[in-house]
Amino acid sequence: MEAQQFQIHRGLRWLWLGSVAIGVLCDYLFYGKAFGISYPLFVFGLYALFFWQAKQQSQLTFSRDQLFAWLLTLPIVLLALTFFLFDNTLLRLLNILAVPFLFVAQTMLLTKRHRLSWYSLGFAGEMMETVLLHTLKYTRIPFVFLRHWLKSRVDRKKYGVAVKILAGIGISLPILLVVLTLLSQADGVFGHLLAKIPSLLFDWDSAEALYRLFRIGLVALLIFGYFYAVIGPKPQEVADKLLERSEEKRIAWDGVILVTILTIINVVYVSFTIIQISYLFGGAQAVLPDDMTYAEYAKKGFQELVMVTIINFILLVSFMHLVSRAQPVIYKFVQAMLSLLTICTSFMLFSAYFRLSLYEEAYGYTQTRFLAHAFMIFLFVLFVIAFLKIWRNDFSLLKYCGIAGIAAYVVLNYIQVDAVIAQNNIQRYYETGRIDVAYLMELSDDAIPIIATLREDKGIGGRIEHYLQEKRDHLQKERSWQSFTIARYVAKTHLRQE
Repeated sequence: MEAQQFQIHRGLRWLWLGSVAIGVLCDYLFYGKAFGISYPLFVFGLYALFFWQAKQQSQLTFSRDQLFAWLLTLPIVLLALTFFLFDNTLLRLLNILAVPFLFVAQTMLLTKRHRLSWYSLGFAGEMMETVLLHTLKYTRIPFVFLRHWLKSRVDRKKYGVAVKILAGIGISLPILLVVLTLLSQADGVFGHLLAKIPSLLFDWDSAEALYRLFRIGLVALLIFGYFYAVIGPKPQEVADKLLERSEEKRIAWDGVILVTILTIINVVYVSFTIIQISYLFGGAQAVLPDDMTYAEYAKKGFQELVMVTIINFILLVSFMHLVSRAQPVIYKFVQAMLSLLTICTSFMLFSAYFRLSLYEEAYGYTQTRFLAHAFMIFLFVLFVIAFLKIWRNDFSLLKYCGIAGIAAYVVLNYIQVDAVIAQNNIQRYYETGRIDVAYLMELSDDAIPIIATLREDKGIGGRIEHYLQEKRDHLQKERSWQSFTIARYVAKTHLRQE
């Protein structure tokens, strides 16, 4: 049985060589270097290895049911290119997670290593199972290669002795580490001599080389393990009880209960909506408390409104799932109540958006406030999708929410958040004479071309020029070509202009 498995593994020996190449590429592009053009190049390398090996194993097909999987290439490539185009630190950190997540989802869908739909919650569990369980399990295959190779070229008796010696060394190392640590603490002279041994055996350059080889080997093992999990022979299918359970009759609440709950909630929300219209849009500033400004009123309650909106979305999805369709009249009434809940909640979103806009006019624009605006717009899109789901039973809520989420995140990456924030703050400065120069200095290289327009300003031009000089000195530092970004290049171009 083991020999048969070995024959199967030998068929993927090129996958191991390709994985080692990816490990070398990872070291060459990233070791000691900041992210830049290196990131999309690494993603392209992963794609090349995947498509090559998947084609070799006849795993790729072009069909209508795989259209979404193929289309995922677009957001993956666009998000990878942001490391080359832009310089937003927050979005870079998020993209370090987003790109691998989407890549895993796409490769699993293309090779059909999943049982559940990609827009079901269970698919995320399958992804975790593939990455955390199967990938780690299959990293032992290269060692199986090595063992069989040694067996075929070394005398069996000598091979057995060598294995026992290696086992003895492996067992003794932890014991030796503990003993040497205790002895070095017990005797200072012994500890001093022990500390000199590494420098006598090899210099730091040799230690760095060993460390880099270890990194290459680790990356190669993980890449091999994952690609083998999605490309290699499929494990024996086991009866999926979870799928059977999911097809059982779902839980349904009585329509009268849901109508009662929704009626009470909607009465409160309609009343709240009327009050919001009078205060925010009806010019009712005169009735505000004496110690509260209009900007403070606009800010107060913003977070609470967003939280209520999120709670309402959860309630909306839950009620759509729990409502019984056995009584058509009551079901239609529930649909009407859910629609009213959606409309009221959408107005709450608009109110929160308007409040935050008023507060920004008074105190300026920041990244946090910009992202809050973007999140509220995204929530509104989700409520539009939910509204469609209320009146169309065959409409997949999770599917289109997932598509909207991916699309919204890609758009957010290409808006150039810091440049927009700088532009809005400068426009506010021209209108009010107020600007937070210290905050402008915290923005990324994306904002430098916008900030540079203030260098001739009589009021703050001196502070801006001092800041730009510091940026110029920072950008002039030598960087490898792997760290090249368009944002940094454009910033350097603008800073050269006098």
